[in-house]
Amino acid sequence: MDTNQKPISELMIRTVCEVSTDFSAAQVLELMHRKSVSSVLVVEERLTLGIVTERDVVRNLHRVGGLQGLSCADLMQAPVVTVEQTENCMDVYHLMSGRRIRHIAVTDAEGLLVGVISEGDILRDFGVEYYMRFHDVGGAMASDVGLLPESASVAEVVALMDQGRHSCVFAVDAARRPLGVLTERDIVRLCHLHENPERLTLTETMSKPVKTVQQADLLHDAVKTMDQAHIRRLAVVDANDSVCGVLTHHEVVSGLEGQYVSYLKDMLQRQEEVLESRQTVVDQKQMLENILRSATGTAVVATDRACRIAFCNPTVATMPKLQDFATPGRDLRDVLARLGWPGCTEVLLPGALRDGRVHSQALDWTVGTDSYHAELQISLLIDDANLPQGYLLLLR
Repeated sequence: MDTNQKPISELMIRTVCEVSTDFSAAQVLELMHRKSVSSVLVVEERLTLGIVTERDVVRNLHRVGGLQGLSCADLMQAPVVTVEQTENCMDVYHLMSGRRIRHIAVTDAEGLLVGVISEGDILRDFGVEYYMRFHDVGGAMASDVGLLPESASVAEVVALMDQGRHSCVFAVDAARRPLGVLTERDIVRLCHLHENPERLTLTETMSKPVKTVQQADLLHDAVKTMDQAHIRRLAVVDANDSVCGVLTHHEVVSGLEGQYVSYLKDMLQRQEEVLESRQTVVDQKQMLENILRSATGTAVVATDRACRIAFCNPTVATMPKLQDFATPGRDLRDVLARLGWPGCTEVLLPGALRDGRVHSQALDWTVGTDSYHAELQISLLIDDANLPQGYLLLLR
C-alpha cells in the first residue's frame, strides 16, 4: 500500500448506512445491530448532518443512564468531520488521529455525501511491507487495557469504556487470565435487545473464549487471525497467559502516524523540486519544521543523538505537564522519567529501535487532582545513509 499517493476514494465504502433525523435511538440501534455496522450517518438530501457510532452508544448509556425515549439527534455527533474524495489517504488518517475519531464522511466537491472511511477500511489495504515495520505484536499493541472481574455489571463496563476510551473490556480472573470479552458492538446489541442492559453482568453477556496472541507473535499473523475470525481485537498475553495488552484495528492502523513524518519529507522533496525549477532557495530544515508545526492533535518532539530536545510543535505546550518537552537542550530521558517512565533509557538506544521498529508506551500522570493519559510512540530519525541522527516522539 502506498498511503502517500492513494486518494481516499479508493478505500472508502460507497454503500453508506444512512438514517434521517426523524429516526429514534431504538431504530438506529436496530439498524446498527441488523447490519453489523460501527457507524450510521444522519443525512438529509445527501447533506451529512451527524453521525452515530458504537462509541456514541457507549457514551450515552454511561452518561444518560439509558437510551429509551432518546432520538437520533440525542445520540449523534455534529457537525461531522468530512473530507473530499480526492484527499490523500495519509492526510485523512492523520486527521482521524488528530481528532481521535475512527470514521470520516467523504463528500464530493459540492459537499454531498459519497462514502465513509474507517480505520478498518484503511487497515484492509495494508500490504506485507507495512507489517515488516513492526514485525511483532509487542511493537504495535496498547498496554492500556480495560480489565474487570466477570462479576462486574454492564454499567461498570460502559463506565470503564467511556472514561478510558476502550473499545472493549476483558473479564479476567485473579491472575489476569482472560475469561471473556465485551465490545462496543456488544453494547449496541445489548441496548437493542434489553430495556435495561446496564443491569446485566459480564458473565451473562461476554463472548468466550477470548482470542489471544503473545507479544512475540508476528503482527501480520495476528491481523490475519482477526480477519479470519471476523473480529477487531485480540487480547495480548504473557508467558503466564495473563493479559498484558490489547491489539485492535486502532493500534495496527496507528502505526501510520509514525509514517507521517516520512510522508511530510516526501512532500518536502516534491516542493523542493518545484522550487528548484524556479531557482528559489529554500531552507529545508525550516520548511520541515513549518510542516510539523501544522500537525494538529499530535505532539511532535525530535531530539539529537544524545537525546537532547531539538524541536517540538505547538501541540506540546497545550498538554498538561508536558511543557518540559518544549525546552531545547533538555535531556529527553529525564523528562520521561519525571512522567513516570524510568525504563525509557532501555528504549532510547539505536539498537532497540533498529530496522524501523516503533516503540509504543502508555503514559499516565496527574496534575493536582486531574489525571491525564497519553499514548507515546518512539522511533529513530535516520539520514539518507540510514544512520541514526536522533529520536522522534509522537504523543496523543
